[in-house]
Amino acid sequence: MAGGRICYFGFSTSYSNSFSELMERKTAELEAALRRSESLFGAGLRTLHDGVDSALQNDAASCADAISRGLDQIQECNEQLTVVARCLVESRAALFERQGQAPSDPLIARDRYFTTLDYEAIHRELAAAGAVLPQRAFWDDVADRLRRGGGRSGLRLLDRHVRELQSHLRAFQAEVEGLRRLPLTLLGPRLHSISIPVATLTVSFARLSMTLIYLSILCERATLLLEHDQGEAVAAMAG
Repeated sequence: MAGGRICYFGFSTSYSNSFSELMERKTAELEAALRRSESLFGAGLRTLHDGVDSALQNDAASCADAISRGLDQIQECNEQLTVVARCLVESRAALFERQGQAPSDPLIARDRYFTTLDYEAIHRELAAAGAVLPQRAFWDDVADRLRRGGGRSGLRLLDRHVRELQSHLRAFQAEVEGLRRLPLTLLGPRLHSISIPVATLTVSFARLSMTLIYLSILCERATLLLEHDQGEAVAAMAG
């Protein structure tokens, strides 16, 4: 199992080889970077709000310091997402290379099971447990990608979400940079009112996290199907 919060690639608990260990290390690195980015995002928003309070109190020095620190935290958040994106690209490349070298490797062989998973039944099971978002938010995207393209396609979807999130972060940074030149009497209220960009970023983080969770669950189910069939084959040979 990977050492992070989410075993995003559904690794087996009954076998391990050098390739799965490589992929688990990538998972752990991705997980750590994602955690740091989420923490830095929250810290950056809190620090920027300190800048709003200072502006409303007409404290120019404290306001400038808070905004600078908040922007630095948002920048660090974006840099951690770059690490996440790198891990996804490297994982996808490793899967592609492994496919040519060892097509029977479990992390490659299980791809065919993504075409046979009962996605609707799995969604109903998760919904009954309160483990999905309403209106099938983000679910169909993940299911369709895995059904058509397997694990690498799922990673490509994650990469797209990371890139979009980074683009939103850069736009947010630019907006705050533009506001910091305003007089304090305007800066405080204007900075306090940028709730829509913050909501966009929050939803983008949620999309990335839920996509990871859905991918993890579906990869785990495909792995279980593969291992079930392998177990039956071994039993048939023994019989």
